[in-house]
Amino acid sequence: MLKSRLYDALSDLYWGTYGASRWLVDRGPGAALRLFVHEEAPAIMRFRMPLRRRLWLWRHGFLSQADVLYGESGITEDNHHRYLSSYQRDLTQRINGRWGEALENKLLFHHLLDDFPERRPTIHAHLMDGRYTPVDTEETATSGADAADRVLALLDEYRTLVLKPTYGTIGKRILICERVADGYRINGEHRSREEFAARIPDLDDYLVSEFVEQAAYATALYPDAPNTLRVLTMIDPDSGEPFVAAAAHRIGTHRSAPLDNWSRGGLSADIDPETGELGEAVQYPYDGHRERHTSHPDTGAQIAGTAIPGWPAIQEGILDIAANCSQIPYVGWDLVVTGEGEFKVIEGNNCSGVRVFQVHRPLLDDSRVRRFYQHYDAL
Repeated sequence: MLKSRLYDALSDLYWGTYGASRWLVDRGPGAALRLFVHEEAPAIMRFRMPLRRRLWLWRHGFLSQADVLYGESGITEDNHHRYLSSYQRDLTQRINGRWGEALENKLLFHHLLDDFPERRPTIHAHLMDGRYTPVDTEETATSGADAADRVLALLDEYRTLVLKPTYGTIGKRILICERVADGYRINGEHRSREEFAARIPDLDDYLVSEFVEQAAYATALYPDAPNTLRVLTMIDPDSGEPFVAAAAHRIGTHRSAPLDNWSRGGLSADIDPETGELGEAVQYPYDGHRERHTSHPDTGAQIAGTAIPGWPAIQEGILDIAANCSQIPYVGWDLVVTGEGEFKVIEGNNCSGVRVFQVHRPLLDDSRVRRFYQHYDAL
C-alpha cells in the first residue's frame, strides 16, 4: 500500500500537467519510481534550487538537470514548449514498436546493415554460454575451452578489439582490449595473459568487435577515446523521406576515457548542420554548473571551428542507411568518422538521449521534428 501511494504521488508530481502516463503504468508498478530515483535522486544535491522550482519542473515533465542544461535562463514558462521534456523523451521508446529490438540487440543491428558492409565494424565473434561463435569470419565455431585462446589470437593479430555486451547502453561494460609489449590492457588497466584469459569465460552474451580507427582530426581532439558522432534521423511521416533532425560530436575526456560518453564525463560539441563545423562543447554539469569550452579542457585542442571532413557525404551516407531501414523511423546513430566523407556505424539507439543535442538548441524549434513527434504521440 505504501509503495502504491508513493508511486502515485511521484507520478502526480512528475507527470502532473500531462496526466498519468499509461505507457509508464504498462511497464509495471514502480516504473516511475525507479526512473525518478535513478535520474533525480543524484540531482537533489548537485542541482540546488528551491523546492517550489523543482516541483514546477517536474510538473512540466523535466528533471532538475534541465534547468542548468537548457539555455542561459533555464526552463521557463515561455520556452519549455521548445524542448523535448524527459517525460516526452521516454515516450519515444514506443515510436519504433517491435522494430526497436533491432536497435537494442547489437548483433541484430549488425545484420540490419548487411547491405552496407563497408559502413559497419567487423564483428569477429559472439560469446555466450562459454561458446565462441564466429560472426563475420569463416572460421569454425570453437568450444568454450578455446574461447579465450581465440580472443587472444585475435588480439595478437589486430592489437586492439572491443568487447561489448549484445544489450546495453551508455557504454556500460564495454571493454577496450589491447595487446601491448608486456601483456594486455583492459580499459587501460594492465593484465597478464593469464588474467586476461580468465576474464573471457565470464563474458556472457558479448560481441568481439573490430576497433575502428578514427580520422586524424578526431584523434587530435582527444587521442585516448573514440570520439563519436550521434546523428538523430527521422522518417518524415508525410513524405516517407529520412532527414537529419540533430547531430552532436561527442569528445572524450580524462574523466570519460576510454570512452566518450557525455553522461560519464565527455563533451558534446554542436555541429553546424550545413557545414559540419563544430561549435562550443559542453560538459555535463557534475558540479551543478554548465561548462562551455571552445578548446578541450584536458588537451587544449581547438574544438570550436574544427570541421568534420566530408560532412555532406557523411550526412548523405547516413540518410541512405536510414532510407534502407525505413521500417525504423527513429534512430540515434553512433558513428566514427574514419576519413573524409567516410564513417562506420558503431550502433543504433532506439530511444536516443536528447540532452546531448538540446544542450545546444531546442529540438522542437524545427517544425519537421515537432510534426514527427506529434505524429507518434510523443508531444
